[in-house]
Amino acid sequence: METNLLDKFQGCLLGVAIGDTLGHPFEGKLRSKIYTYFDDFEEFVKKNKYIFRTYTDDTQLTLHLSEALIKGNGFNLDYIIREFVNWLDDPPIGPGYGCISSIRKLKYGVKWEQAASNSGGNGTTMRIAPIGLFYNKDIKALKTAAIKSSIITHSHPAASAGAIVIARAIAFLLEKTPEIGFSTEEFFDVIINSISNSQDDIWEEFIEILNKLKINLDMPIESGLIKFSQAGVKSPYFIEQYLGQAFVHPYTISTVVCSIFIFLKRLSSFKECIFELATAGGDSDTVGAIGGSLAGAYFGLQKIPLDLIKVVKKNNKIMKTSELLYNAFRKRFI
Repeated sequence: METNLLDKFQGCLLGVAIGDTLGHPFEGKLRSKIYTYFDDFEEFVKKNKYIFRTYTDDTQLTLHLSEALIKGNGFNLDYIIREFVNWLDDPPIGPGYGCISSIRKLKYGVKWEQAASNSGGNGTTMRIAPIGLFYNKDIKALKTAAIKSSIITHSHPAASAGAIVIARAIAFLLEKTPEIGFSTEEFFDVIINSISNSQDDIWEEFIEILNKLKINLDMPIESGLIKFSQAGVKSPYFIEQYLGQAFVHPYTISTVVCSIFIFLKRLSSFKECIFELATAGGDSDTVGAIGGSLAGAYFGLQKIPLDLIKVVKKNNKIMKTSELLYNAFRKRFI
């Protein structure tokens, strides 16, 4: 079955925005606490639209990265930096320290090599979807662009690895359809191979954690989130008070693994998947954004319920940006 790539591009970027928007009110809360607010999440969203009024920096930077790829006909450092600096005028919504501190330095002329923070946070992975989309036919270029786009703000190897894994996962899912499905074994082979043979200790640790995830997919979501919520986190960043609870850490590896876990557990519908992602606990908006990019790339626009699209502010702009990114991709690769 031939896939409709425009539908997939639009689904992916809207998936980021929907997950981000739905997860934003729950950021910093335990999953167990989030589930005391409602019996039916869909009804809760319908009755409380005022608290789901905006997405965050996750979607903002995803859109700016999309614009940079469109204007630069692919990865162009000058366009990327310009768009990241433009983000400061949006203004940023709930930005992470690593991103905003680095980009403020870029604004005042500091070279990116000096501006980047040594952060292993998930701020580069949350915005990576456009690279997974644009370079889906050129995996070598995808990996290069994922790394380059990451180290502008985050020099830590975990940030680069997370960006590669999610970009590669998106490229993989663009070729799959819910009607046929896909092999999870193949999925893991693809994403693990994308960061193999690096000789970097963090990347090797990430591979070990992904392999653990692969053999634990039969766990209930709550149990899996407890197991992987702080995967890879070292002292002094480990949050002891949340040990044994579902609270996804903003460290890249933790967030990516939890996002992938929920996505793979909820392949029956976009709606079920996005609701689980947005209520993950901890960094819920970013789990929603990252997992939403995977769900959107897999299910596509036509399988996203209209009421969820309407939850997102400026959804027409996101649709248009997705179309322009798709057109830029076609011009470059087809």
